[in-house]
Formats: sequence, C-alpha cells, structure tokens
Amino acid sequence: MVKAAVPTKQQINIGLAYQNYARSKVYDKAFKESIRNINMKQSISTVRKMASKYTLAPIDCILPKGKFYPSDVLDCLCNKMIANNVALIVFVTATEDFDESTSAGQYFLHMASQTGIPIISWNADNSGFTFTKLMSEFRVLQMAPPVEHQIRAMIALLKRYNWSRFGVVTSKMAGSKQFLKTVNELTQTYEDRSFKLKLVHHEEVDENLGEAEVERCLNALKHSEARIILLYSTSVRVRKLFAVAERLGLLSEKYLWIGTQSVKGSMHTVTPPVQHGMLTVNFHTVSNAMFPPSDDVLPLIIGLAPKLFGTALSKLDYNETVSLQSTSSCTSDNENVTWPLGKEIYEFVLSFIECIHNLKKRFSQMKASFLKGNPYHAKDGQDSFFYLFNDDGKLRDSYLTISNLRKARRGKEIKEGSFYWDKVGEFTNGELRMADIEWPGGKANPPQGTPDKFHVRVVTLNEPPFVIVSDLDADTGACPGNQGFVCNWGDVTVEENGVMTNKTNYKCCTGYCVDLLNKLADDIGFTYTLYKVKDGKWGLRSEKGWNGLIQDLITHKADMCVTSLKLNSERARDIDFSVPFLDTGISIIVKIRSGVLSPTAFLEPFEYSTWAVILLVSIQGAALSIFIFEWVSPSSFNMKKYPPPGHKFSLCRSYWLVWATLFSASVSTDVPRSTVSRFMSLVWAAFGLTFLAVYTANLAAFMITRVQFYDLSGIDDDMITNAADQKPAFRYGTIEGGNTHETMKRNWKRMHEYVTSNNFFSENVAAGVEAVRREQLDAFIYDAVVLDYQAGKDANCELLTVGKWSAMTGYGIGFPKNSPHVQRVNQLMLQYQQKGDLERLQNFWLTGACVPASNSQNTSAPLGIENFMSAFVLLGMGILAAILCLSLEYIYCKQFRKTLQKFDKDGWCAVLSMSMGRSLSFTEAVGRVREWQFQARASPSLSRQGVRKSVDSNWSIFSFNSGPKVRQRSESQPPPPTIKETLC
Repeated sequence: MVKAAVPTKQQINIGLAYQNYARSKVYDKAFKESIRNINMKQSISTVRKMASKYTLAPIDCILPKGKFYPSDVLDCLCNKMIANNVALIVFVTATEDFDESTSAGQYFLHMASQTGIPIISWNADNSGFTFTKLMSEFRVLQMAPPVEHQIRAMIALLKRYNWSRFGVVTSKMAGSKQFLKTVNELTQTYEDRSFKLKLVHHEEVDENLGEAEVERCLNALKHSEARIILLYSTSVRVRKLFAVAERLGLLSEKYLWIGTQSVKGSMHTVTPPVQHGMLTVNFHTVSNAMFPPSDDVLPLIIGLAPKLFGTALSKLDYNETVSLQSTSSCTSDNENVTWPLGKEIYEFVLSFIECIHNLKKRFSQMKASFLKGNPYHAKDGQDSFFYLFNDDGKLRDSYLTISNLRKARRGKEIKEGSFYWDKVGEFTNGELRMADIEWPGGKANPPQGTPDKFHVRVVTLNEPPFVIVSDLDADTGACPGNQGFVCNWGDVTVEENGVMTNKTNYKCCTGYCVDLLNKLADDIGFTYTLYKVKDGKWGLRSEKGWNGLIQDLITHKADMCVTSLKLNSERARDIDFSVPFLDTGISIIVKIRSGVLSPTAFLEPFEYSTWAVILLVSIQGAALSIFIFEWVSPSSFNMKKYPPPGHKFSLCRSYWLVWATLFSASVSTDVPRSTVSRFMSLVWAAFGLTFLAVYTANLAAFMITRVQFYDLSGIDDDMITNAADQKPAFRYGTIEGGNTHETMKRNWKRMHEYVTSNNFFSENVAAGVEAVRREQLDAFIYDAVVLDYQAGKDANCELLTVGKWSAMTGYGIGFPKNSPHVQRVNQLMLQYQQKGDLERLQNFWLTGACVPASNSQNTSAPLGIENFMSAFVLLGMGILAAILCLSLEYIYCKQFRKTLQKFDKDGWCAVLSMSMGRSLSFTEAVGRVREWQFQARASPSLSRQGVRKSVDSNWSIFSFNSGPKVRQRSESQPPPPTIKETLC
C-alpha cells in the first residue's frame, strides 16, 4: 500500500535587524526560539493553523553599534533581506541619544519601506523621528511607546496635583517641535472642562551655544509664570541645562521638573547637578547598557513580532500556490521593485487586531493570549499587557512608569549625596496610580504650581477716561469711597517748620486702564506701583533719544506702561506692545453753536422743484380749468363776456377760490354754477387737503431747532488742508509732543506747519477742548476715543466729534523689549475680548450722556423768537406785498384806468376781474356816488354795515356798459341824484 505524499510546506523567511550590542546573541536566540515554537505548533493557538502550511525561517542582519551609515543599511536590506526574499522585517534598537543614531534608524525604516515588505519595529528614540507621513504609509508597526503617551501621563500628573499652568523646556534635538506641538494639541483637546490646562511659557535651549545662551533662555523661564516644567531632553544634555538652572534657582523647592523617558535614560543613579524630587515618565529600555542587563525588554519584543505576523497569515488563509516570498529588488531594471502582497499582510494585521480589540470589549472573559506580551521585563509580572495599534501604526496604549529622583540615605548601597531613581507610579489605559513622592527640597507636600505674587512698576499719564486723577480723601488718605488706586504723582515742594522740603504727591487714579490693570493683577498674580512719568511726555524720539513714557520703559525704570498709549511702528521698534485693548484713530471735535431756523424754513418741507410744480402748474391749471369750464358752460357764462344776473364770477375770483381752498382759508368765495366747474373745485379741494396735510406734517420737522457746527469730513477736509485760505481763517490745534502731533508731523506736513506757525498747541486735552468751547479754536484734533469721551461728558452737550477717523491704530500696554509678561498679558487680553470684559469696561467708562443721536434734536424744544423768524419774515413780506398792491391800485386808478377805458369798450376786462370791469363803467361810477350820498343822508342810528347792505340789495347793477339801466327802488328810498350831481 502506497502512502500519500506529505505536502511540502512553503518556507517564509523573516528578517531581524538589530545593532551589535552586548546581548546580540541573546537577541538571535530569542528570535530563533520564537520561530521554532511557531513551527513546532507550540506557540499560541491563533498561529498553529499557519504552522501546517508554512515554515518560518530566521534571517539575521547585525548593524554596527551606535550610529551606522547608508552603506550599512543598503548592505543589510539588499544583501540580507531582499536576497533572502524575507516577508517581514523586524527592526529593533534602544539607543536614546537623539543624534546621528536616531537619524540612522529613521533612514533604515524609510529605505526598508521602499521594498513593500511589512515592518515591525521597536525604537526607544521613535519620538525623534520626523516622518512626513503616518507610519502606516510606510507599512511600519511601532511597538515602542510614542511620545504622546508620555505627554498624556504628564497631563495626568498635572491633573492629579492641580497644576493648571505649566511651562515646557525642550533641548534643540530631534523631535522637540513635535513634542511641543503634541503638548499644545492635547492641552487644547483636554476633555475635563473643570480643569483648564494652560501652557504659559516655552523655551528651546541649544546647549551647544554655551552657558550664556542657556542662561538667557532660563532667565526668561524664571521671569515667567511657569513653576511646573515639562522637560524634553536627554540625560547628557540635561546636565548642562541643570548646571545653569541650579545657579538661577530653578531647581529649588518652588519648581518641579517632569521629564520624558530620554531624560532618565538607562541610568539608575544620578549625581548633581540635578533637581532632587523631580519626576520622569518612563518605559523599559536598557539595551544600550555597557554590560548585558538581565531585564532587557528587546528579547520579549523580538519574540512577539513573529507571532503578530503569524496571526495575519493564519487568518488570511492564502492558497498554497500563493508565494509569500517577497519579490522586492534593489536593481532598477527589475519590474517588481516593491512587493505588492506586503501591503495586504500589513493592513490585515491592523484590521485583525482592531477586531480582536472590539471583541474584547464585548466579551471581557475572552482570552486573546496570542496578542498579549510583556512591555517591561520578564520578571515584573506584566505579562497580561495587550498590544493594540492605531490606524497610524502606533500603539494605542502603553505601560508607563513614573520615577522619582530621591536622595540616597545612609545604609543604602548608593553613595551618600548622590540620587537614585525610584518607581513611584504607573500609567496605563488612561489611569494613573501613584505612591508617596519625595518632593523637591525634601518637602512633604508638592509645590504650589503657581508663582508667588511679584511686584511691577507701572508708569502712566493722565488721560481721561483711561486714567482719571483726583485728590485723596483728606481724612482717610485713601481714594474716596475706596474706589481707585493710590498713585505716585511726582514730588512737590512744601514748607514744613519754615523749611522747604520735597514730598511725594499722592493722588487717586481711576479709569478704564486702572480697572484693566487691576484685573490683570488679579488674574496673573502681581502687585504694582503706579506712578506718573517725570517729564509728563507721551514719548517722542529725537536726536537725544526717547522721552516720556517710552524712555522709562527702555531704561527699565518701569516694567509696564498702562494708559492710552497708541501703537505705532516707531515705538514698536524699541518697546513691546500687548495686543490692542481698544481701537482708535485721529478725530476732530468742534462746538455746536446756537442754531436758528432758516428764513426760508416754511419752504423747506418741499423741494424747490415741488414748489415750482405747485405754483406754476397745479394752481394755474386748477384756476384756469375752473374758470374756463364756468365760462364755456351753457348754465353759466355760455361764452359771454359777463355772467348772468346775480352771479359774481371771473378769472380773479377763480384764483381766489383756488388759493382759499388750497390753504383752507375761512373767507367768503364765489362758487361757480356749472356742474363741471363745481366738480373741478371738489377735485382741487381734495388736492388741497392732501397738500396741506403733507405740508403741515413736514413743517413740524423743519421747524425744530437746527444745530450749526463745522461738519468736517475728516483730516482731508478742505477747511483743514487749506485753513489759511478760509475767510476768516479756520483755527485748529492739537497737543504738542503726542502721537497725534507726531503723526501730523510725519504725514500731514502742511497741517503741521500751519499749527506750528500759529502756535495752536494746547497743553493737554482739557485745555484744547476748553479752547474749542470758548471759540478760541474752531476745532481740536486728537485721539478719537478721548474726544468722543469729552463730547459725551460735556455738561451742556455743546461739543461734537465730526468726520471719519484717520490713521487707525489701537491702544496697547507697553513693555520693555523681551519682557516676560507680554505673552501672559496677551493671552488674558484675548480672553477678555472673547468674554466681553473689555466691552463692559468700555460701556462703563467711555459712554457719556451726550450721545451723537441727541444732536439731531429728535425731541421737541421750546422755540424762541429767533427760531420763529421765518414766520415773521413771511408776514413782513406779505405786508410789503400788500403795500405794493395798494401802490399799484393807486397808480392804476390815477394813470391807467382812463387809458384802459378807451381800449376796453366792450367790457372784456370784467371777465378777468369784475372790480376792474366796474372801474371802467360810467354807470358803476354813478352808482358808487349815489351810495355814498345815501349813506351820508341816512339816519345816524343805522349802522354803516346796514346801510351798505340796503344799498346793495336795492341798487343792483345788471349790466356794465349797456344802454339805459333799469332800476327798482322802494317808495321809501330817496330819488337818485342827477347826473350833474354825480359828476360834481
């Protein structure tokens, strides 16, 4: 009977690259033993299925100790790995000098990734790698703890001991920028809202530049708010840094340094200079030791790598015909330079481990022993650690320890006076467990974490509303009502016991900037002395240098300048500014003069074009329409030259009707008889009603008191730029030596020459505003915010800022160059702006009672005679017009009537005006004489009005220029006078 042939297993080569350390043989042994157990099916259950189909074979590649070169890397990859068609590369190194060896390790991984072969690595210095892409893009699984896990452990320490503010010091080495970036990211995304972390200072120290440079950096750290310092360095570099830090007092009990794994390194004992009580976050790596350590972690990692690879193969379940020997090549003429199957194996390892992790969450009793391992060393009892990876190829969790630098005591094996590292805590799975710590200086309690209050000198200058100066209470010697801050306002000479002595003049300072300074002092934690600059100048640069506020900052007489100090480029070259706390510019203030109504105010409700349409079109059209309709109508004139008996109507009477209706005048008018004329009169009445309603409504608005002021458009207004050409000359000024004066001198030279030649300078803002109020100046040019405040606080509300702002800038807090307080103040300024604190200060201090809207006089105000002048002008003009009409009437009667009688024999003038027609009629003249005679003969008891009515009712005239007239009279009336009597 023939036995069935045993299928041949496919051989898979796995390469191991490591450096020639003292334990190189141990690494080789661990690697081969792990592979042998897998082939013998004595490994974890998840890889036993693979052993029936594949046989793993080890390939060694030993790199030089310390740093190695590209030739070593290429030799290892091409002559060892690719030549043997390896399907997996395991690369391990424990060097932590973050120098050439780190670059060499990164170069190895980069070149190995070009082959397409999956890589499992363990590098203690992986935080110094600067890959441009994620490690998953290079098909690398990094089993060493990443730096972000160490930072999370540091943040857990900060949270445990309530250290919300901290600093960061990094050595200038590989990974320092990434460390700082990760700290910022994890701080900003910290989930606990009740504990707000804040990075208050950062320094990158280059120890190679010498002690002077290190001292400069650490001095800045000393003057900052940081007392808890996160340190990213190495055990070699940190000694140079601590030598200077000890001299500056940065290793005292007020400070605490928390270092990364690389700070401690593989050392167990340390000699000064070092901070007693400092902490470090560590993972186990001692493979770079001079002698073979018994607790080396690399054999554990080397033994775990083939298991991860075997897990992927067992789950992929490839057909036996699929070759798992890499097809990578080091020659460019080969088509298969990279191995495409390697990416599939790598991605399956990640996805499978992710799947196992999710199953573990659902079934906590599930044992996934094939993914367990020991991250420390074989004798520490941490065999249950579970290796998981993120999508970027890094560990999801790490097992980290917290070490405390303790002082050696008598009886210890360590030499007395030296220090040793002692494990005091663990950090894994986001949980921190701590034991007792020996704190800096041997203290029993941790340092406070925030600095003691420090003192600063603050220079200022009076500028309401930013700094308002008043006298102290005579009885208490404090600010009235304890509202404000006692400030040093210079020295004064007083007489005491007949001797003249200098005495400090203390004042009470309040205002916007004082409140802002108090808030900064509370939030940062400092005390301050507020004093006035000696020369009282804002700060101008001359050939002798700066004066005023800027000089005190440059000479370090003051640590801070808090007032309405404007930012400009010239000042910013010699001092530092905070972010602006208020925007401003250059504006103009003028006086509001007593306003009167315009003499033509009664015409202003309508535009002149509207008046023209009403007077020349509407009134003329309505009057002519009514008269023509009446003249044409068969029930009225019927196109005759005189109306029917008893009907008084003419063109002038038509105009009288139109005007009386338009203004709703209570006068008697003659009403037309025809229907169409009456309809037209009603239409005109409707028009007049609408006109009068609109006119009355608008007239009320135009009769409000007007304000008069120089409505300047801004600095570029013609009245400013050509002030001398105005009649009279336009007078404006500013403060000499201020930022406005400097801007005027630099940008508007013609304005500067005009102000200087006329000496229109004011000593301060109050003097300049008072000059405008007294009309000694027509305008005053200065900071917009200050002028708005002055206008808003004016007692009589007779000041107004006009025009757009020019030379926009902002108010900032001044500091000496490289001041340690700038960064902290800027951070708080941005917070105040976001929270609305600056807006609340602005509303409290800068808002006055005289708001700009009040100048528009929206409310009613009593009108004096001068404000009602337009009505009197209208009345006066009407009287003059009436006198003119009377004069024309006399001229007509004396000069033109007889001439007109000769031309108008048919009486057509009566159509234009009945009075004019009667004045041309001989019969009318006779009738007038008889009326006068009748009135003279009438009884004195009869009233003049009664007689006139009687005569009008009995001596009616039915025609004007026709033949003999027919009259009816009562028997009681006297006979009419003769013609002779009439003419006489």
